[in-house]
Amino acid sequence: MSERPGNRLPLALVVLTLNEERHLPECLGSAAGLAERTLIVDSGSDDMTVEIAQQIGVDVVYNEFRGYASQRNAALQMVTQEWTLFLDADERMTPAFRAELAETIRTAPPEIAGYNVARRNFMFGHEIRGGGWWPDHQLRLLRRGHAHYTTDHEVHEVVEVDGDVRTLSEPILHLNYDSMEEFRTKQLHYGQMRARELATQRRAPRSRGFIGRPVREFWRRYVTLAGYRDGWIGIRLAFAMAWYEILVLSQTRTLLEERARTSRAHDDIEAYYQQHSARLASPEIDLSIIIVSFNVRELLLACLASIEAWLAIAKQRVEVIVIDNASSDASVDSVRRRFPGAKLIELQQNIGFAAANNRAVKDASGRFVVFLNPDTTVVGDAFGLLLNYIEKQEDVGVVGPRLIYPDGTTQSTRRRFPTRRTGFLESTIVQQYWRDNRVLRRYYVADRSNDEIQDVDWLVGACLLARRETLDMAGLFDERFFMYAEEVEWCHRVRESGWRIVYLPSASIVHHEGGSSRSDLPVRQINFDTSKVLLYERLHGKSTARVLRTFLLGSYLINAGIEAGKGVLGHKRSLRAERVKLYLGAFKSGLRGRSETD
Repeated sequence: MSERPGNRLPLALVVLTLNEERHLPECLGSAAGLAERTLIVDSGSDDMTVEIAQQIGVDVVYNEFRGYASQRNAALQMVTQEWTLFLDADERMTPAFRAELAETIRTAPPEIAGYNVARRNFMFGHEIRGGGWWPDHQLRLLRRGHAHYTTDHEVHEVVEVDGDVRTLSEPILHLNYDSMEEFRTKQLHYGQMRARELATQRRAPRSRGFIGRPVREFWRRYVTLAGYRDGWIGIRLAFAMAWYEILVLSQTRTLLEERARTSRAHDDIEAYYQQHSARLASPEIDLSIIIVSFNVRELLLACLASIEAWLAIAKQRVEVIVIDNASSDASVDSVRRRFPGAKLIELQQNIGFAAANNRAVKDASGRFVVFLNPDTTVVGDAFGLLLNYIEKQEDVGVVGPRLIYPDGTTQSTRRRFPTRRTGFLESTIVQQYWRDNRVLRRYYVADRSNDEIQDVDWLVGACLLARRETLDMAGLFDERFFMYAEEVEWCHRVRESGWRIVYLPSASIVHHEGGSSRSDLPVRQINFDTSKVLLYERLHGKSTARVLRTFLLGSYLINAGIEAGKGVLGHKRSLRAERVKLYLGAFKSGLRGRSETD
């Protein structure tokens, strides 16, 4: 008999289980009488786990285990309550946590999508306070329809939320491990799962990683995260986590070697990568800088001059590739005359920003590639800082600098991936009248300082440095994007391929924002919104894209009406007439890409 809702919270308590007979009774006992529904998602226990859950009177379902993220997503689809709380079988609620949870659910503002929960970790009979084990925040309390888990990380899973996230003050208890043997067994399980992820992504470990990564992990756990506070246990845990890094690397290498030996297809892939690397990544070149230019001669020359100044202090071997999209302002002749060391590709027609970058990549030889706008200038050793960082962080696929205005102020360049609602607010008529709203604050990462190194969903594409391996795995830019939004879609594929994207504020680049696309504002507006519709089709489906297109076209008519009204009232009539013409021209474009289909 399952639980009756009664006066309980509009909450589903979900516990994932596999042979948890030892922990489950106390776990469920600590949460008894709280949630409308308690759901056990079991992945094939062969002990008394299922029988215990049934005797207690909670719902039990079987779901084949494909990873922790997949299990949690499956559970989210099975419940209908407004809130879901994930609790592990070896975790316990305290009375203080129950009270705060109840009050939080009753009073949570509508813009909140989830809450982080702190955990007090107990290992080998001791509470662990250092080494990253406290406060050990986990995003566990989720609002229905506003959160899901990304399946590219099945171990230490990541939640994507549509809305704000806050943190509860009261922790839960986590009775983690009774012995070091139990700890190592669990880490072995996690390590094997992580290795399978990396092998699937063909991310072969480098030999130097077998030394560098465990050393860095020990230092991070024991020194940076104060594992020394836990005495002898802190040392053992730091060594154990360093061992985990070696385990993942060795397991990944073993899996890749086994697949290469047993599959002729993988032999062909290996041969392809060797040939591909020999052709595209000459060991003589560390960095290829690619600049796509169209009718911005003066900005381009200033950009190249700043690169030339940096090369005088650079320790890396660098090539500069300028690809010109059929400019008519003598850009090509000026570059050829003033910067003869640059590799110049002269196109006969404007093929667009994405396609031009892709064309240049084919001629690039560097181990790393920078995609650089021509309306930028390099500050100091910015490229050196970016290169040094990404070479030390083997799981980072793309890194970008702080972009600054000519006066030195920081530009807003860090972004989260847009939700469906973002498209109807960002850079639209709505934002003109409602600038401060939670959707855009989330999108612009307003909750984090632009002075700290941080992982992001994507960065404004004026300067992006990428690994060659990242380009091989995620692919190049989608050439359906003539201009704008191509970096968003590409970064989405980079993240889907398992790579991190990092913002590095210690490296700075001056960006004359909009300079590379300022020459024709009506065309710029059409290109921007056309790419926006295409992006939303890629991220959220054709139905959302159709609605967004209709909204944007309608907003052009509204803006045209507003401008016409101002003109009738006698305010700057020539300017108003020009703007009416601009909006009507944008409306007539239909915002359909060159290769877009409905």
